[in-house]
Amino acid sequence: MVLDNNKLMLVFGLNEEDKSFLNKMIEELELPQYRVIEKSMANMKIRDIIQGLKVDTYNKELPDEKIIMFNNFADYELDKAVRTIRTNKDMKPILAIVTPTSIDWEFHYLLGHLMEEREQAKRYRQQKSQN
Repeated sequence: MVLDNNKLMLVFGLNEEDKSFLNKMIEELELPQYRVIEKSMANMKIRDIIQGLKVDTYNKELPDEKIIMFNNFADYELDKAVRTIRTNKDMKPILAIVTPTSIDWEFHYLLGHLMEEREQAKRYRQQKSQN
């Protein structure tokens, strides 16, 4: 399968406090490590980032968003990680799983897609609460 590769989290936009929280979570729950996506990596494909490549491309303007993506996590690891991250009310990242489709997307494109999905979900919840 395409995703049979490095089991890790990809993170973007996290501050030092957020990273400290993640480091503690990783240690306590014995979860895989994370790799930081930097703004200069906006045009890189997710697959290349997972493989540890770091190709500085031009700085594409990226929104200030916090993203945590999970690659190749077992279901129980994903469940533990998501539950723990959601306890941190200050972080509020977009959480996503790397898929066979998204692994070939450039990070900036995936980021835009995730933001749009979040807005659609928000609108759906608002509509549902009004009915």
